[in-house]
Amino acid sequence: MILDEGGKKMLDDLEELLSRLTDAQKQLVLLSARTKAFPDNNTLKKIATLALNISAVEAVITDAQTVDQKTRMTKAND
Repeated sequence: MILDEGGKKMLDDLEELLSRLTDAQKQLVLLSARTKAFPDNNTLKKIATLALNISAVEAVITDAQTVDQKTRMTKAND
């Protein structure tokens, strides 16, 4: 995985993206709850698509954190 210096900047960018995605999904769910009607197929697809994207970003963050930890451990052992 390619990260900016120390991985910090890229992780910050990923965390911001995750926040935007979760906020968008939350807004759709809340809007659906307020209407007191079953959400239409388009809304359900958007919620599901956001869930998939949230999972993907979370996986990339976890991977980046694991790589960062391994790098730090390797440097500490040198």
